[in-house]
Amino acid sequence: MRHVMLDLETFGLKPGHMIRSVGAVEFDIVTGNLGNEFYCNVDEKSCKKLKMTKDAETEAWWNDPKKSEANAQLLVDPLPLPVVNERFVKFFQGSGAEFLWSQGSNFDGVLYEHALLLTGHKPPWKFFKAFDTRTAYFMADLNTFTIPRNGTYHNALDDAKHQAMCLHRSYLKIQGRIL
Repeated sequence: MRHVMLDLETFGLKPGHMIRSVGAVEFDIVTGNLGNEFYCNVDEKSCKKLKMTKDAETEAWWNDPKKSEANAQLLVDPLPLPVVNERFVKFFQGSGAEFLWSQGSNFDGVLYEHALLLTGHKPPWKFFKAFDTRTAYFMADLNTFTIPRNGTYHNALDDAKHQAMCLHRSYLKIQGRIL
């Protein structure tokens, strides 16, 4: 599979804000098949050591009782960010993926590249092969809420899987294979 979908859960919207979890899945954009998965929660103390910060508005957003299930999942077996990043780099390189996809041209990929560099890890994707799902959804006129979803909202792996399925559907629409 030549594609990996990345999703982050964070304590802010800008590079340098704390990463809470990293989820990724290999996928085939043509068939929609999903491959190997990656998921790690990140230890908050390790982010603080790297001088990463929290955005007060985002922290308040996470404290909404509607996000209690996702919050509970984020507390299971957190690892230091340098360990998470090392594991992700191995996952991506081991996948043989050529393309990195994420939700938004200015969010997941950008924030994670910064986090990787903070821990001395070079991003394993080529900068010109990092793509944005929202542009594809727009071009395909796809309402992502019409695509069946499994798992928990704001779980990075569950979100990555859903985004891969939405991107697959967008690809088929753009190619004229479905209406």
